[in-house]
Amino acid sequence: MSMPGRPHSESNPGDPSPAAAETPVDLKVKIAEQRLTIDWRDGKKSEFDLALLRKHCPCATCRTQREEADANPLKILKFDPSGVGVTSAKLIGNYAIQFTWSDGHNTGIFDFRFLRSLDGG
Repeated sequence: MSMPGRPHSESNPGDPSPAAAETPVDLKVKIAEQRLTIDWRDGKKSEFDLALLRKHCPCATCRTQREEADANPLKILKFDPSGVGVTSAKLIGNYAIQFTWSDGHNTGIFDFRFLRSLDGG
């Protein structure tokens, strides 16, 4: 699904400025495929598997669980996001996207700088 009200820039595609690297001109969430595609203002295109994004969820709860797992690799995690999918998504202003997952989780806000960094900057 294309995101209504998606971010739009007056600048030309291929803009080499640093801000262009973090500014989407088109964003599509493909629920059936569980994929997110972003066309950035600087001309780069990113594609993400939504399951991977769930594993990198930036919310405080998920971040804490990852830190605990890193500190103690033998600790049993409370939740394994395998098999969980996105059921909907919405834009948060002009800076982020928020997903609702099939298990009800929806507190992670994926800002565009974070998403761009996941795709190698």
